Amino acid sequence: MSLKRPARDLSRRIIPAVILIFAVLFSGTNYVPTVSGHASLSPDLHVTAVTPIPQLRITEWDVPSTLGGPIGVGIDQLGKVWITENATSKLAVFDPSNNNFTEWSTPTNQSQPRNLVVKQVSVSGVSVTQVFFTEYALNAIARFDVGSNTFTEWPLPTGSRPVGIYVDENNDIWFTESGRDVIGRLHTSTNNLTEWTLPGATTIPGSPILKPWGIYVQVVTKPSAATNRFVWFTESSSNAIGRLEANSNRLTLWDLNSLGLGSYQPTDITYGTVTSIPSIIFSDANSNRISILWNDTGGPLSTYRDAIIPTGAAGPSGVTFDSARSAVWFAENNAGNIANLNTTAVLNPTTLTANYCTIPPAVGTPSCLSPAAMTSTLLSPTVTANVAAVSQIQPPTQTSNVGIFQNFNGYAEYNLPNRTAEPNLMALDSSGNLWFTESNVTVNRIGRISVPYVYQVSAFPTTQTVNTGNTATYTVNVALTTGTPIPVQLSLINAPANVTTLFNPQLQKPSFTSTLTITTSSSTPTGTFHMIIQAISGGQTQSAAITLTVQTGPPPAFNYQISLTSPASATIPQGESASFGLAVALLSGSSQSVTLSASGLPAGAIYSFTNSSGLVPFSSTLQIHTTANTPAGSYPITITGVSSGGVQRNSAQTPILVITEVFRDFNLTSSVSQVILVQGSKADVPITVTAVGAFSGDVNFDATFSPPELGLGASFSSSPVTVQPNGTAQTTMEIIAYKDTSGTYQLTITATSSNPSRSHQIVMSVRVSPCLIATATFGSELAPEVQFLRGFRDQQIMQTFAGSSFMEVFNGWYYSFSPAVAQYEYSHATTRAMVKLALYPLMGILHLSSSTYAFVGFEPEAAALVAGLIASSLIGLAYLALPLTGVFWVKGKRINARTRRRVAKWMAIVFAALIAGFVVSELMAIAVVMMVASAGLVLTALLAGSVLPAFKLVESVKRRN
Repeated sequence: MSLKRPARDLSRRIIPAVILIFAVLFSGTNYVPTVSGHASLSPDLHVTAVTPIPQLRITEWDVPSTLGGPIGVGIDQLGKVWITENATSKLAVFDPSNNNFTEWSTPTNQSQPRNLVVKQVSVSGVSVTQVFFTEYALNAIARFDVGSNTFTEWPLPTGSRPVGIYVDENNDIWFTESGRDVIGRLHTSTNNLTEWTLPGATTIPGSPILKPWGIYVQVVTKPSAATNRFVWFTESSSNAIGRLEANSNRLTLWDLNSLGLGSYQPTDITYGTVTSIPSIIFSDANSNRISILWNDTGGPLSTYRDAIIPTGAAGPSGVTFDSARSAVWFAENNAGNIANLNTTAVLNPTTLTANYCTIPPAVGTPSCLSPAAMTSTLLSPTVTANVAAVSQIQPPTQTSNVGIFQNFNGYAEYNLPNRTAEPNLMALDSSGNLWFTESNVTVNRIGRISVPYVYQVSAFPTTQTVNTGNTATYTVNVALTTGTPIPVQLSLINAPANVTTLFNPQLQKPSFTSTLTITTSSSTPTGTFHMIIQAISGGQTQSAAITLTVQTGPPPAFNYQISLTSPASATIPQGESASFGLAVALLSGSSQSVTLSASGLPAGAIYSFTNSSGLVPFSSTLQIHTTANTPAGSYPITITGVSSGGVQRNSAQTPILVITEVFRDFNLTSSVSQVILVQGSKADVPITVTAVGAFSGDVNFDATFSPPELGLGASFSSSPVTVQPNGTAQTTMEIIAYKDTSGTYQLTITATSSNPSRSHQIVMSVRVSPCLIATATFGSELAPEVQFLRGFRDQQIMQTFAGSSFMEVFNGWYYSFSPAVAQYEYSHATTRAMVKLALYPLMGILHLSSSTYAFVGFEPEAAALVAGLIASSLIGLAYLALPLTGVFWVKGKRINARTRRRVAKWMAIVFAALIAGFVVSELMAIAVVMMVASAGLVLTALLAGSVLPAFKLVESVKRRN
C-alpha cells in the first residue's frame, strides 16, 4: 500500500546522512544511532544475529492489463497468486506453474481495489476459494467467489475510503475506513455492519484526521472468558497504534508522538513471534523505521523497539513476518528495494505509555471522547454473477540473482531491477517464496523472491561388513539448506558385482531420509569396496562416501526382489482403472511364498492383484480402481511383499499413479418456456437437473423476476435437490400472481452448486382476471354483457374491503374450473347457446344488484354486503329452488315442519354469526376473517334463497292435494 510522505526539510535528510557516513567510515563496530527519547542501540545487543541470506533470486512477470498498478497480493491453497489492479479496477490470479494470468473486471469501473485477503471457506460441505478486498474509490467491501465468478459488494457510507482488510476465522471482515477515521466489521452471513468511530475522528467524510490504514485481528482466548478479538490498526496521520477489544469496546492507543522523533506515519501492520514473544510489527513510512511493540515480562504491551532502515527515505510500506527465518520482510516503496529485518538481532527497548478508554455504547472508565461511538446497520449487497474472465500467458520478463545491497543493524536490503517499481504489499507462499506487487503503473509487475536451491547429502553408518548372501543398510539423509525444493534422484556408484541395490525412497523432495539396502549373493566377490551415494537435482550433484566389506559367510538365506515390469507411471481420469505389471524374482536361498500388498493410494481408490501371493518366482498385475470422487493428483504407490518366513521387501521401483480431473457440469431444463396467468392464480412448472460428466452433489434453486415485482412469487417443492453422476433430479416451481399484478415479465430460474451455476428463462404474462365463461358464451371480451360483469366486479365490488376479500376466495374457486369450461364452449356451439340462455337470469340478477349497490353507494362496504346478499339469494331462487323442490318432494316423508323450522333456525344462527364476523373484520381490517365471513354470507344467502322457497313450494303442493 503506497502512502506518500510530505516533502521533508533538507536539513532533516542531509545532516543525519552525513553523520551516518562518518560513523560507518571511522567506527570499528556497526554504527548504532542515538536519538532523542531512545537509549542508544549498543553493538553488543546484536550478537545473536543470524547471517542474512547472501543472495536471492528475483523473478518478475508483467501484469497483462496495461497500467494496471497492482497493490494487494495473497496466496491461495494451490499456490496461486491473487492481486488487485488498482488503476484498472481489476482482480487477477496468477498461476506460477504455467505462467497464466486470469483477470476479472470489478462490476463498477474505477472502484480502485486495494488490499485483499484469500481464504478457503466451506460452502455446503465443499471447500471453495473466496477473495475479499477493499474498493477504495467505490467506498465498498467486496468478495469474489471462485468457481461461480461472482462478485458481492457491500456499500459503505460516503467518503469511507476503505484500505486495510482482515478476515477472521468466522469469515467476519474487518477493515479500516481511512476517509472517515472508522474501524469496521461486516458479518457476511447477516449483512450486519458494525462501525467504531475513533476518538478525534473527522466530521467531514473524505477529509480524515487520523487516517486508519493497516489492520490485523488477533484471536485471544483466556481461561473462564469468552473468546475476544484484539483489532490492531495504524493511525497514519495521528502517529498512533491502536488496539480495539471487540467484546468490550475498550480502545488502547500508543502515541508515537511521545517518542519525540516527529512524524512516524505508521502504515502496514502484522503479527509475529519475535524471540518467543508475541509482537505487533509495523512499518513507519515517514520516519523510515520498522517498529516492534512487545513486552518480554508478560504484562500489557508497552515495550517499544525499532531500528532505522539503512537507505534514507526508503518509504517502507507492506510488511509480513517470515517465521521460518525469524525475519520481517518489507517493501521500500520509494527506494525500489525489498528488505528484511533479522528479528533475532535484539533491538534497544524504550517504554511507550498506553492510553485507555471505552467507546460508547459500552460503559467503561474512562469513556472515549466525542465523537467516538459504535453503530450497527444492515447493508444490502449487490451480487454480480458469471463475470467473464480473460486469461493470458505471461512468461517471466526477468530473472536476477541479487546480493545484499546493504547489511546494517539487522537489516538486509536487495535492489529490484527497476528502482522506480514502487513495491507495495507482499505475501509468503507455503514454500517460503516472497511475492510482492510493483504498483508503479509504468512498471506494472508482480515479483517473487526465492532463495537459491541448495541441498546436502550424508550417510550413516559410513562403513558396513556383511557375509555373502546377506544385506547391508545405510541411512541416507538429504537435507534442504535453502531455496524451494525439487525432487532429488539417488543412485549408487562403484557397487561390487552381483549385488542388488534399493533406495527407499529413491526420488523425493528434500528434506527426507532414504534407506539404502545392498543385497549380496553367493557370487558377490569378497573384499572392501568404496562406493559413492550420488544425489542429482536441479543441475546439482551432491555425494556421500560409504564403504562395504564383503566376506565369506554361511549359505545365503532366502531373499527376493519385486520389480516393476510396466508401466513406470499411468495417467487416468477419475473413475477409471490403471494396471502395473510386477515380477517377483528369487535372489537367493530356497523359495518361499510371498504375499503382496499396496499402499499410498488416494482416498476412494481400491486395489487388487491378479496373483496376490505365490511361490517365488511369479508374476502379477496390480490393478487400481478409482471413483469419480477420488482426488486428482500424483500418487507414488508402494508395493510390499512379505514372505512366509517373514522377509519383507518393497518393490525396486515405485509406480506413479496420476489421476486427472474429469469434466463435471449439469444442465437445467424445463418443458415450459412461457406461462400465462391471470390475476390471483398460480401455475406449476416442472424443472429437471441432469448431471453431465461426473457431476454429483446438491443443487439449489432461486427465481427472480425482471422487472422486479412484489406481486409475483415463486417457490420450489424441493431445494436443494441431490444429483448423482449420470442421473437427474426434479423439482416443481409454483408461480403465484397476486390480484393486483399485470404485465409481461422475464422469470429467471437459477440453479447453483459449488461449481457451476446454470439458469433457465421463462416469459410470463399476467393478465387482468377475465370472466372466462361469459367471454366464451357471448363471443368477446368487448360484448356488453362481459363489459357489464367486469365493471360490476372491478368498479363496484373490488373497490371495497369486503368485496375484494370475497373475490379472492371466489377467484380461487372460479378459476379452478372456468378455463376448462370456456375451452369446451369454444369447441361446441350448441353448448354455448345453452349456456347463454342459462346466463340471462344471472345477468338480470346482477343488474339488480348493481343498481342496489349504486343506491346504497354512500356507504360502499354496506352496499357491497347488501348487493352480495341480494345477488346470492336470487341466484339460489332462480337456479336451485326448483331442483331442490323436486328433491324435497321425493324425500317428503322425512322433511316435516319440525325439520324445516330447525333448518331455518340454524340458518339464522349462522347468518348472525357471520354478520358479527363481518362487522369485526371491517372494524379491525382482518383480511382472513373477512374472507371467511363474506364467503359464508354469500353461501348462506344462496342456501336461504333456494332451500326456504323449496320448503314452501313442497308444503303448498301437499296442502292442495
